[in-house]
Amino acid sequence: MKTLKIFLAVSVSILAFSGCHFFDSPKVTSKEIKAASVWSEKDQGPSFSDCDAFDQSIDKKNCFEAIISNTIMDYIAENPWESSEYLDEEIILYLYIDKQGLFSLQEIESSNGILEAIPNMEESLEIAVSQIPQAQPAIKTNVGTFVSTTLKLPIMISAQ
Repeated sequence: MKTLKIFLAVSVSILAFSGCHFFDSPKVTSKEIKAASVWSEKDQGPSFSDCDAFDQSIDKKNCFEAIISNTIMDYIAENPWESSEYLDEEIILYLYIDKQGLFSLQEIESSNGILEAIPNMEESLEIAVSQIPQAQPAIKTNVGTFVSTTLKLPIMISAQ
């Protein structure tokens, strides 16, 4: 019985000292994290289920962009803007797509003149973007997780 206790004590001691490496966490440098986070061609951008029928990635991308553009343009057509000034200017919308695939307007890049000429433009665009259907979020394939993304959408505004 005494030898069994000694054997057990020695075995537990050996396991305790030799097993310490199991508790070491691997060191990952910020450079490695940054390299793994860079978007690659293998990663999947956001999409809509309506676009899944297309085989080519360019067709899926065009479908995705068309749904976004059409949703915004349909809203603007139903709720037209009025301007007392002549306008021929491009604005840029930055659309944020979260990890659940929901859209929001992050930023509008435009001149002050257009904001003064169309005072309700920003509010109108926020409503239009909120009507974009929920998408399938982007996927970072090397870690297999959904990620948020930002899209840049140029819009040409002309008024006479």
